[in-house]
Amino acid sequence: MWFKNLCIYDLTEGFAFTAEALEQKLAQFASQPIGRADFTAQGWVAPLGRQARQLVHAANGTLLLCLQQETRVLPPAVIRDVLEERVAEREARELRPLGRREKSRMKEEITLELLPRSFTYTKRIFSYIDPQNGWLVVDTANWRQAEELTELLRTSLGSLPIRPLQAAVNPQSVMTWWLAHERTPADIELGEETVLEDPHKAGSEIRAKRQNLAAGEIKGHIKAGKRPRQLAATWEQRLACILDADLSVKRLKFLDIVQEEAGDREPETAAERFDADFAIMTLELGRFIPRLLALFGEEGQQPQAAGQPG
Repeated sequence: MWFKNLCIYDLTEGFAFTAEALEQKLAQFASQPIGRADFTAQGWVAPLGRQARQLVHAANGTLLLCLQQETRVLPPAVIRDVLEERVAEREARELRPLGRREKSRMKEEITLELLPRSFTYTKRIFSYIDPQNGWLVVDTANWRQAEELTELLRTSLGSLPIRPLQAAVNPQSVMTWWLAHERTPADIELGEETVLEDPHKAGSEIRAKRQNLAAGEIKGHIKAGKRPRQLAATWEQRLACILDADLSVKRLKFLDIVQEEAGDREPETAAERFDADFAIMTLELGRFIPRLLALFGEEGQQPQAAGQPG
């Protein structure tokens, strides 16, 4: 159980639910088989998989949840082909052209007819609640998808006062300083990837991959006014990721040091391995997220001076 992306929320009023109380709330919105006439369906499922029953997995003081979304795949081209064929048959039979409303009704009927025979696509979104630190962490690369989970969680609980993680200092300004001066805090090492954008010209961006970010070409773009929206970085040689200016974390990887620590444990079952990996992951993120906030001056702090450890 290793998250690959992070969208992090502050629990602005804390989180008072125990694992048992949260389980009862989520059970009312547990996942159900998608209906024959439904395009989508969603609900909570057991994080440990099909063989498990509990909708909340408690470990290391955190609460793990899993949202399952099912979507029927019915390509518009399939509907269009069937519609054209049936319109042609009916017009030939009735010796008249069909009107727009008639075609629209036929399209609706065809859609309802084909839906039960369509394929379904299943997606799972994991998240965990850390009551002690006041975070809700969602394993997704974009905030829109994170909001799909938080909306159902809010409905399940009745209320959910949260806000996306915020920085007191513009992350782009901090990352720009790192690139321009070739200096980062001692525990941060830049990778070989960045996305630079022009803050005054929407859609203007440059993507650099497998490049030395200290090279003159990158500095030239910085001098020309471009700013990093995404920047590859490694923290303490324990995890690597893409830092985003919106404070999301993408393509998160737990490096060899962490994986070796996980490998030192010898769980006997898949469930025990899941639990052990999740515990290690939340411990690592429990250190990394505060460091992320400090880097970007959260709560009025100024960014850490380059070259100084956090």
